[in-house]
Order: sequence, then structure tokens, then C-alpha cells
Amino acid sequence: MVVRIYAKATKSKMQVGGRLKLRSLAVSLLLLSGWLFAPGALQAQVKKPITKDGLVKAIQLNGLSTRELVQQIQLRGVDFQLTPEIEGELRGAGARPEVVEAARASYRPPVASRPTPGKNTPNVPAGPPLSESEIILLLQSGKPAPEVEQWVERRGAGFRITPVSSKKIMAARGTRSLVGVIAANGPGTARKTASPLPVAPKRPDYDDLTDQAIIAFKANNTDSALELLQKAIAMDPSKPTAYQLMGFVQLYGKGDITNAEKNMREAMQRGGSAVFQVKHDHSGNFRYSCEGSFFITKTDVTFKANDGKDTFEALDTNIKEIKTNSLVGGSRFGILLGGKGDVGAFHISPKVKINGKDNFNFSPRTEKKEEAKLIIALVNSF
Repeated sequence: MVVRIYAKATKSKMQVGGRLKLRSLAVSLLLLSGWLFAPGALQAQVKKPITKDGLVKAIQLNGLSTRELVQQIQLRGVDFQLTPEIEGELRGAGARPEVVEAARASYRPPVASRPTPGKNTPNVPAGPPLSESEIILLLQSGKPAPEVEQWVERRGAGFRITPVSSKKIMAARGTRSLVGVIAANGPGTARKTASPLPVAPKRPDYDDLTDQAIIAFKANNTDSALELLQKAIAMDPSKPTAYQLMGFVQLYGKGDITNAEKNMREAMQRGGSAVFQVKHDHSGNFRYSCEGSFFITKTDVTFKANDGKDTFEALDTNIKEIKTNSLVGGSRFGILLGGKGDVGAFHISPKVKINGKDNFNFSPRTEKKEEAKLIIALVNSF
């Protein structure tokens, strides 16, 4: 099953007030006009991009298939540009070419944060001290004098207040309080730099929690990983990723095959995968093999080697048989040829040959037959 994630693009709507009645000063203040945002402007919400270290750890964990990694990269983007050095690091971690190309095409440059407009905190852009004409234009454009005071407090005034300038500002609907603020923030005054607006701490979202869980599990902090995944599931129980990682962590961090199976099935029901660490036989007796992850979805199975070099994929409709092996490699010659005996091996026989082969042997990395039986049961369940 190919999981498709659709991102719904939302357009920010800007509420536009009445037309500004600019007088002769408008030409000299064109740059200022770009900063006059109407209250209530909306900002499109975007997902936090994936960091380089986070992507490397996800690749190394091998708990998400190549397809799922590519989908996450395309949905969230990455916060780094792919240099030859970073590409080498990704490939060294076992990234498939598809993952590397997705990262190359999904760089998301940082967006400068802006203070959120509110009743008492107008959106004041950074810039040089305000001139007399700029203050007058702000007043003529409809900004209340108290808001203009905050502009002056944050930016300062680039001129000294005089009786003439005071009269002009009052004529433009200014107030005595505004004149006093200009006088206190003009050239030569010991003006205090305005403190930045307080920013409420951002609560971690679903992707943050699953990212942190991967990092925790890679650091052998299984309990922390499970706690983070429980929070992600509680936040959005409709998504498969947290269930998928939960099953993986329960199986390989706790050895809890019963609860791991429950969460694996939950992940599969939601379009995700059940993930197992396995060995892929290359010699018929497991004397030569590679290690990787075996992914089971509702409609297909996939193997991805940890080094990213060896892959296998078969649709359920092309699986003729999946069973445990009576002897390693499915033949009596396995042990005689130097094989290890019973390692919980199982085989998949496709109806139509894949890469010229009609039989593929795998075994759980733990070499437990109970785990092999669970793999077979999940493949046959859907």
C-alpha cells in the first residue's frame, strides 16, 4: 500500500481597511507603507521542518520505510541545504537515493518570526528611528496615537521635538502624550531599548513528539521514547506513525511482543507499517546475510537493508507463500553447508519472480521463531 499524505495549502487573508488618504508625503514614505498591516492578519501555519540530525537518526533507526521517510520529508521539508558533506552523511547512515533526492528538493528556508498583533502590541517592524513625516503619516493613515507611541518607544524618534513639529503632530490627530513620548525618545536621550515581546513557549506537536521519541530510543532511553509516543497518540490517535514506532520500541526495547503486536496492528489499520528487524539471507544458509528492516502494510511487504543497498518489495497479490522454514534455507543442505541451524527463518515465494528469484529467505535478527510467526500472521491478516 502506498501511503499518500496530502498537505492542504491555506492562503492567509489580510483584512484591508479603507484607502489611505496620503498627501504629498506619500512618495517619500513608500517603504513604510509595506509595514502597515491591518489587525487580524492571519499567518499560514506550516509544519516544523526536519533537522539534519533528526533525519540521520530516523534513517539509522530504520523504523520508517523509504516510502514513509520520503513522504515525511515532502510534507515537512528539511531545515538544511544538501551539501556533498551532508549527502555523504545521509548515505553513510543508510539513506536510499530516493531519500537523498527528497531532502535535496525539500529545503525550507527559515522564516523570520514576527510578533503577533494584538490590542496592545501592534506589529512594529524593526528599522531606524522614525522621522517627523513618518509619524505624521502613521497618524493620517488612521493609527491611534497610543499605537504610534509604541512605534516611537520601539524604534525611537530621529528628530528633536520643537513647537513647530509639536503643532504639526497635534494637527495630524496626535496627542500631548505622543509628543511627550517623542521628546523622551529623540536624539541625545537616554532611551532604553524596548524589550522584545514575550513569546509563549511552543508546545510540541505530533511530529516533534515522534522526532524526540526516535532520538530517545537511539540513546537507549526506551521509557522516555514510550512516554513521548503515548503523548503523540493521545494528541492525534488517527495517525499511524506513533503506533508504528510504539510497536517497534516495545518489541526491541522491552521485548514485549504482545503489546507490540497490538500497536503494529493499529498502525497498519491507519495506513502505516509493522516494522521488524531481520536478516536477509544471501547464501541459502544464512552464512552470508545483511541486516535491515522488514515492513508490513495492508497490501505489501518491503525489506530495506540498514546500509540502504539491498531492498525487496512484493505486493500481497504476488505472494504465493510465506511460511517458516523447516531448515535454514528450506533445504537439508543448509546446515551441511555451514548454516547456523534453526534461526527462526521464514521464506517468501512470489507468484511472479522478483529479480529472477522465486524464493527469499529472512529471519528475525533476534532469531526467535515467535517473532517470525508474528511476521507471517500479520502478512496473512490483511
